[in-house]
Amino acid sequence: MEAKKKDITKKDLLKKLPWLLLIPLGFILPRLAASSPWSVEHMYSRGAYPVIIGTISAVTGLFGFSVAEMFVCTVILCVLFLLIQNTVRLAAKRQSATSFISFVLSLCIFAGAMLNLFYVAWGFNYSRPTLYQLMELEVKQRPDSELQQLCFTLADRAAKLRSAVPEDENGVFYIADYREYFDKIPAAYEKLGEKYDIFSSPAAVAKGVAASEGMSWAGISGIYMPYTAEPNVNVHQPSLLIPSSAAHETAHYLGFAREDEANFIAYLACTYSDDPAVEYSGVMLALINCANKLYRSDANKFAPLREMYSDAMIRDLSAYNAYWDNYEGEVQEAVDSLNDNYLKFNQQQDGVKSYGMMVDLMLAYYANIQA
Repeated sequence: MEAKKKDITKKDLLKKLPWLLLIPLGFILPRLAASSPWSVEHMYSRGAYPVIIGTISAVTGLFGFSVAEMFVCTVILCVLFLLIQNTVRLAAKRQSATSFISFVLSLCIFAGAMLNLFYVAWGFNYSRPTLYQLMELEVKQRPDSELQQLCFTLADRAAKLRSAVPEDENGVFYIADYREYFDKIPAAYEKLGEKYDIFSSPAAVAKGVAASEGMSWAGISGIYMPYTAEPNVNVHQPSLLIPSSAAHETAHYLGFAREDEANFIAYLACTYSDDPAVEYSGVMLALINCANKLYRSDANKFAPLREMYSDAMIRDLSAYNAYWDNYEGEVQEAVDSLNDNYLKFNQQQDGVKSYGMMVDLMLAYYANIQA
């Protein structure tokens, strides 16, 4: 009987082996999709994807908390528990090596299934045409004078908006209830969609993450979870970019996977909001990115821009920078490295630098509306 039991286990191993093909399939499919972006656009991004997220979001949207956070924690704890349990059993000779190999194969199959599900549920959006193609924007090298003028425009708008937003006892921009502002993001996207059809799909309401401070240690302001179709936001960070972070993750929800595009879309959406605090957050997101690029390109052109910042804007930026300075360290560096590799794997060859490429889209957009 013992020999028979061993033979069955070996047969089980052989039955599992074909399922390991899910892993290479998860690497091949996105490469194939990248070779035909317009097919992805029509068949997936504007075809299957809205149905997929609408179905998933209809379920996860019933919960006021982040289902994604619970999902991630559950998966990690279950995998760790099973790994420790099977390792201990193997070491204590209460489990055969063949049985342990079967367990390892099951983990690999699970990983392969999750990889493919990632692309089916959202990841194929990395392969759709670029936003500048979809919006017919001309992205090209532009003189610093154009960037400086754009920064002047943003700084002037931010200074005007700043006088109409709430602040704390230290005179720093502050929103007491982030949920109130998250509820306003879909309405902003609805107005944006009236202007640009590609943003017209219904948007989900972003959710705050309970373990937000942990995200700060990792240097993360927000994350979109394809498996639960939820935009998740770090609500422990300063209020300055909380609304625009929600708009950024909502852009991902709407199928815009690239980081520079999500940043640019977040700015656009916030400017279509009726709430000055939401618009201020979006304008400051754009100003921070544009001003940083201007400073790196020509510090002399940055000096007159800095003089346009109101005292209140300076307080907001100082509080924002001081907060993130406290969380710099090895954890953040490790996560940045991981994120860099993830972005490069998904055809964003500039990796984490792609976040700053929002400026190219900003310049192209302003050149287009001024033409």
